[in-house]
Amino acid sequence: MINHEFKWKHFAPEIILWCLRWYGSTPMSYANISDMLAERGISVNRSTIYRWFIEYSPVLRKKLRRYQFIRVDSSWQLDETYVKVKGKWFYLYRAINKQGETLDFYFSKKRNKYSAYQFLKRCLKHYPLDKQPKTLNTDKHSSYANAIARLKKEGYLRKDVKQRQVKYLNNGIESDHSPIKKLIMATSGFKVQKRAWATIQGFESVRMLNKGQFDFWLRHDELKTKVRDRSAFMNSLFGNDSNPLIT
Repeated sequence: MINHEFKWKHFAPEIILWCLRWYGSTPMSYANISDMLAERGISVNRSTIYRWFIEYSPVLRKKLRRYQFIRVDSSWQLDETYVKVKGKWFYLYRAINKQGETLDFYFSKKRNKYSAYQFLKRCLKHYPLDKQPKTLNTDKHSSYANAIARLKKEGYLRKDVKQRQVKYLNNGIESDHSPIKKLIMATSGFKVQKRAWATIQGFESVRMLNKGQFDFWLRHDELKTKVRDRSAFMNSLFGNDSNPLIT
């Protein structure tokens, strides 16, 4: 499974991807991951694991995008949560569908109509007009209404898509923030925006895997049983870009 993405690395790709999965799944420190590897007879400095996570998290997100289903949903839930970077608050915009699947996410210095516009446009990028939701559930911040109106005017969003600003309709995404927030809190804080964004991409991507959003690609045999697990699917994304379904 060695390819150009792991060229010049002193450790096997499997070890790097273990770290990506472990750190992206549970609220542990890089030192904890280093200890887990040591128990398996592998000595890796925690700073090395940190560099791997920053480097490969955006790559994982890009690869997963190719296999993310574009399904027709009746509604989307959009919301934002706070993330502190070097003592200042930033905003993590997130969207899920009615099934609780993560659609996309966006990191911004500001919470305004421009950020809401960029986020929603990003969500709509892979959805043709006939597959867009009927309803967008948002909070009552005016930035969403402005963004929705602009996207309709520009032709990115269907004219008949409705915005609803009812708090209980967004309970799903507010609950969905919690696992990501726990992972972020375990980092002990971010110092640089670029590295914060890379880390968040890793957390969100691994969570999408753990939600089962890509389980369709875990091939089934004639008895309808899975013939490989999610970790094998993730490994195959890095090991065979042309066809990650090859075992």
